[in-house]
Amino acid sequence: MAEITLADYTGYIFLEIIKAREMADRHSRQLAEVYAQDPVLQHFSVPRFKIPKMELTIPVLISGARFNQVISFKMPRDKFVPAVLGRIKEVVATVRSKLDDPFFKGRPRVPAVDPAIRTSVKGATRAARAAAAVAAATSDAAPSLAQLAADFWQQLQDNPDPSQPGNVVQQHWTRLFEQALVEQDLMAAYKKLNPGNELYRQSLDDVLRMVTTNTMVDSTTIQSLLINPETNVVKNGSSDTSVFTIKAEMLEEGFFIRQIKDEASGQTRPVVEFE
Repeated sequence: MAEITLADYTGYIFLEIIKAREMADRHSRQLAEVYAQDPVLQHFSVPRFKIPKMELTIPVLISGARFNQVISFKMPRDKFVPAVLGRIKEVVATVRSKLDDPFFKGRPRVPAVDPAIRTSVKGATRAARAAAAVAAATSDAAPSLAQLAADFWQQLQDNPDPSQPGNVVQQHWTRLFEQALVEQDLMAAYKKLNPGNELYRQSLDDVLRMVTTNTMVDSTTIQSLLINPETNVVKNGSSDTSVFTIKAEMLEEGFFIRQIKDEASGQTRPVVEFE
């Protein structure tokens, strides 16, 4: 089915009428030159085609429409951040529950050691912990999970294409997921318990589902109407609900652009005079 916009269709019809008038005027000019050279015809007025008023009745078959939709993420920040943090807590709890399972074989066994060696190891451990604490104090602190969740919400608000939030959700949820496990010292256990990364994929799907559920259409406007200009289709494939009629009235107004010179200042200015 041939489809064009209603604006293109009606605009083309009006443009064709203007072109027809232009062709007629050019022919009148040629006749004027011929009349001017003829000793008899030069006393006659030059024929000129003119339509003071034209009425058009155009049946139009509507075949479709193009719409503009404004979509945005509607979940408030004070609800989104707790929901994300709650899902993070569920992830941590799931890993811990599997870690405490007596059937979990990944837990390292502690061999028996000599008491003297154990004392020296404890001293070295204290020193290592102190050094780690100093290093952590001097380095930039990692953002909190709450701050990451707030940044996640803001990125969803600023997303130029809210209908496609997948990349934003994956990027921010991955960071939240990994940081939560690192803070709880559960990353190594998680990798042993979930070699296929099942828990991450499942939680990512849950968060993406929450985001898409709260992404809604604010408003819908018609961008353009699509019509079928084929006359046989309009006649044979139309109904009272699919066809409407455009009634247009064109009025012709002739105008001339002249220049007027001010004798005092010597300046010229254009003046438009209508018929």
